[in-house]
Amino acid sequence: MLKARIIPILTFNGFGLVKTKNFANPRMVGNPVQAARVYNNRGVDELVFVDIFASNQKRKLNLKLIADVIKECYMPVAIGGGIESIDDINNLLKIGADKVVIKTKALTDKAFIKEAVSFFGSQCISIAVDAYQTADGYKIHSKLDLDIDMKQFIADMIDCNVGEFVVNSVDKDGLMDGFDTALINEVEKLTNIPIIAVGGGGKMEHYATLFTETKVQAVGSASIFHFTQFTPLDIKNQLHEIGVPVRI
Repeated sequence: MLKARIIPILTFNGFGLVKTKNFANPRMVGNPVQAARVYNNRGVDELVFVDIFASNQKRKLNLKLIADVIKECYMPVAIGGGIESIDDINNLLKIGADKVVIKTKALTDKAFIKEAVSFFGSQCISIAVDAYQTADGYKIHSKLDLDIDMKQFIADMIDCNVGEFVVNSVDKDGLMDGFDTALINEVEKLTNIPIIAVGGGGKMEHYATLFTETKVQAVGSASIFHFTQFTPLDIKNQLHEIGVPVRI
């Protein structure tokens, strides 16, 4: 059995780290380079760094800052935000990113995702699935005024042979009141592609519930590390106690 991955999520606004609630009201929470240094010292399995405003503001990522973040990391790093071209991906990989996380471009240009997978390989391309619940099922959150059914979006990305889904519950984002296990189970029914479950972790029992009620093998978190005393090692110890394999 694969070992569970505990993955801090760093969200960036172009100036500093921010944390949202329900994808709104970003709150400043720190410096990305310092945070990467701390997480590296704590031996996390991976790190995800996403500029959550780059696409909406139609700007490129700050490659110098990202390079400084990556220099602090001896774990795999995924970078996202504002990715529009093959050159954008290539520039991130050249400065040390292990993979990229794409959302906005995936919503509007399936052909680009196919091209990126063909060019760089499935293992390099992760897709952000930012989902919220409606009376008609889960939809994909975006700032493009699009009505996108989650099942169809995932089917389209499966067709592109992407390597991973980062599944984030908009309804649970930043609330620290538990994961949307129904969402994760829904996605698991649709695909065998690896999933990182994100959104809602605030207590140790939330992680135990996630790993016992779903088949997920990776979890991403932010608020629990910013606003409590819990560390990634605490989560690993909790999972180890319930028999989930982890790297300690």
